[in-house]
Amino acid sequence: MKIDELSIFKGLNPETIDFLEKKVKIKKYKKGEFIFFEKDRVDKIYIIVSGKVSMHRYTQKAQKKVIYILGSGEIINEVIFDNLPASVNAEIFEATTILEYSAIDLKEIMSQDFELAYRVIQSTGKKVRRLYRQLKNTAPISLDKKVASKLWKLSKDYGIMCEIKDGSCGSCDKKDCWIGLEFKISITYLADMLGSTRETISRELKKLEGYGYIKWIDKRIFVKREELRQFYRI
Repeated sequence: MKIDELSIFKGLNPETIDFLEKKVKIKKYKKGEFIFFEKDRVDKIYIIVSGKVSMHRYTQKAQKKVIYILGSGEIINEVIFDNLPASVNAEIFEATTILEYSAIDLKEIMSQDFELAYRVIQSTGKKVRRLYRQLKNTAPISLDKKVASKLWKLSKDYGIMCEIKDGSCGSCDKKDCWIGLEFKISITYLADMLGSTRETISRELKKLEGYGYIKWIDKRIFVKREELRQFYRI
């Protein structure tokens, strides 16, 4: 593969790309494997080529709380530049290919190429904004609205229009299309993302399904994004 096809590296100067290609290790992981665990000392930087990685922590009651699902082109752990132990677990969500760099090597080339350093800063900023949104969602709103908000965000990041044929949707109006997540996600995993139980989230999903805002096709969730947005903002 050519690493300059990844968004994080696209358009960088040839010297930087050459350095990055010489220093990279490419690794493949299976679903359920871990790249690192919370409190591990990590001296590598990981960047996703393909697949998805779940970043999560466990509460004091040993309940999993998913913080992010990261995809192609995203840096997993740029925060290790602070030389502190990992603060989250990095678990493979689906079969994934990852670029691995020594933190020392990446810091060296970042010191010589401001554009690369700026993109790493942007990656960190994106994660901070996502955390701000999660904090907003911890406000005392009803759980059905929290579920609606989470599905809206997932569909924004990982949604694809249903049944596209010749540039238009084959089953619904183009302006009111069902948007499906590009991956299958279980109710248990949604519960982990929202810090709730499977049974509770299942009830809320049935409620949203009854409103006509979501539907299931072959274990994949399809949503009406505009309806969800209006619902959780009321």
